[in-house]
Amino acid sequence: MSDKINRRILFSRLMVGNPKKEDFELIEEPLPEPGEMQLLLRNLYVSIDPGSRDRLSGRDSYVPAKTLGEVMDTQSVSQVVVSRHPDYQVGDIVAGYHGWQDYAISNGKGLSRVDSGLGPISNAIGVFGLPGLTAYVGIRKLLKVASGETVLISSAAGAVGSIAGQIAKIGGAYVVGIAGGEEKCAFSKKVYCFDEMIDYKSESNINEALEKACPKGVDVYFDNVGGEILNAAVANMRRSGRILICGQVAEYNIEPAQRIGLRDVSAFIGKRLNMRGFVVLDHSEFFDEAKNTMADWIKNKQLIVREHIVEGLENAPQAFCGLFRGENFGRGLVHVADPSQ
Repeated sequence: MSDKINRRILFSRLMVGNPKKEDFELIEEPLPEPGEMQLLLRNLYVSIDPGSRDRLSGRDSYVPAKTLGEVMDTQSVSQVVVSRHPDYQVGDIVAGYHGWQDYAISNGKGLSRVDSGLGPISNAIGVFGLPGLTAYVGIRKLLKVASGETVLISSAAGAVGSIAGQIAKIGGAYVVGIAGGEEKCAFSKKVYCFDEMIDYKSESNINEALEKACPKGVDVYFDNVGGEILNAAVANMRRSGRILICGQVAEYNIEPAQRIGLRDVSAFIGKRLNMRGFVVLDHSEFFDEAKNTMADWIKNKQLIVREHIVEGLENAPQAFCGLFRGENFGRGLVHVADPSQ
């Protein structure tokens, strides 16, 4: 395999404002050779994650700021092509964090085997990866959504929001989603069975739209976007409402001093609201339960999964930029290669 080339996409320029293709660099290097107790992995799918944006401007997020010149380290589904590790065989399909490159070296730590019996192997970094786990743990374990509650989900057609809303529906909640565009809203009502959808792109006043969709107020808000929508949600929360801050995609491209932030903090006093930040990696004790439960829901057609797959590693930067223009519809993935037989 020494004649093969490893394409790698590096983070090459600190981001200012919206991400640009020029913030990344594609390089070619000789194929790496695994040492003792190591594996050579061939990436099959890699993820594009909006949450990565906050660490690409030189600021720490829930993980340290990304260093220039490093490969983009996103989730991956890979196949073992060379093994010098006793726990893995050539041909094994594994999930890990090996990012935007054709091949990667691993010592086996952080890898999990992919069960192809649970559907497409890409599900390992979608519904059974961080997006699905975030939705399950957020709705079931932290917010503890009850039957009959009104649940509001922003970015409701996205990787996390679409699953979070469906889980709330399975639990008997009244679910209102917010998404951008008629197609996403119609799909979410018809396929995900959301009770109401708000197209924020067509609404001149998001607060009034929320009042109409949630006339009794909002019990639970699962926030993926921040900004104006967060403020509108706070204005429409019921007494003792709960807010879970999962993402802030509307704010990531704005410098901290210019971000909208919360306007009416006094509402938290008057309404006795509870708001918390959330990183699913802090709750690994729920992961097995989440995967097993969601696998059953998928089998019984109670949970529908949609992926937005872009072809070709070289297109990962453009796909990442497209996240912030609302071009994705479902879990954002890049298809790099097919598994060998």
